[in-house]
Amino acid sequence: MLLSAVQRFLVLGIEFVIVMLSAVIALEFLEGFKIATSEYYGLRNAGHIFFLLIFITFSPYVFAFYVVVVSPISWILRKYVPFVIARVLVYSVGCGLLGSWVFDQMFSNYMIESYHLNRATSIWIFALAGVIYAVVENRVIQRYKSRAENIGISNKV
Repeated sequence: MLLSAVQRFLVLGIEFVIVMLSAVIALEFLEGFKIATSEYYGLRNAGHIFFLLIFITFSPYVFAFYVVVVSPISWILRKYVPFVIARVLVYSVGCGLLGSWVFDQMFSNYMIESYHLNRATSIWIFALAGVIYAVVENRVIQRYKSRAENIGISNKV
């Protein structure tokens, strides 16, 4: 039972990292391409190295964020909120707020005003990432529940 909990934790952590880094890359693709200056190194200037930089630089921080913030919230939601749609709503709103913060970290005020970058794009991208995470989390939890029932273990999630 402990092994399945650790496996579930790692699977959900890796899935969270993949979804969030994909959201950062989508934000860079949609908003970062508007910036045509050498002051900002994004996909346009750094090319394919940008993917490697994003993965190497931000993966540990995103996983740490998952461990410290998302995992306890996820556990509390699974324990006290029986409705999947409510959890989807909480994840999408939370990730949308995270998207606003990521937008502020990626782009300076000068670039936002000069290149007419839109914060709502970031909020929507990350809200969609939250929905994707909630759906995959629900599928993973259901899979581990059914696996535990098949073996005969009572696994309270």
